[in-house]
Amino acid sequence: MRAFAEWLSTSAPSVAIQSRFWFIRVLQATHLITAGVAVASGLMISLRVLNFQRADQPFDAAWARFAPWLTASLAVMLLTGLAQTLGDPVREFTATSYWVKVVLVLCCIAGTLWFARAARRAPATTSFSVTAKLVAAALILFWLLLPLLGRMIAYDKAIWGPLSLRT
Repeated sequence: MRAFAEWLSTSAPSVAIQSRFWFIRVLQATHLITAGVAVASGLMISLRVLNFQRADQPFDAAWARFAPWLTASLAVMLLTGLAQTLGDPVREFTATSYWVKVVLVLCCIAGTLWFARAARRAPATTSFSVTAKLVAAALILFWLLLPLLGRMIAYDKAIWGPLSLRT
């Protein structure tokens, strides 16, 4: 993986991103702002499954309110995250925190989509199964870990020690 990352860091798009100090900062700021929107939206959807958010309304109402924000912010996060990864592939690909973050993002997306699918089967749902509530509780933890893991990338070796992919 490191050899691929080193090769990628010498590619024209990577060099173009690296050579513009302001571009990296704009990517980071945009990524952080949209991460906040994604985390808040994902949390609100999960909290609705646990009946902590507007339990008097069907899940569809919460989905209609927060899913567009979640979708748009995840799309922007994907673009800015890919650009940041392209700008410094060695740092990203050799960080355990990066890979844990990627897995947790995928889990959050899959779990949130699972809620929507369950709600489509029973559109007037105001309460979810115990399994769905356990998934929602796990997703709340995952959503909250995402910003932390993003920050941990810079300190990967110090945090993960021997589990870090950095040598």
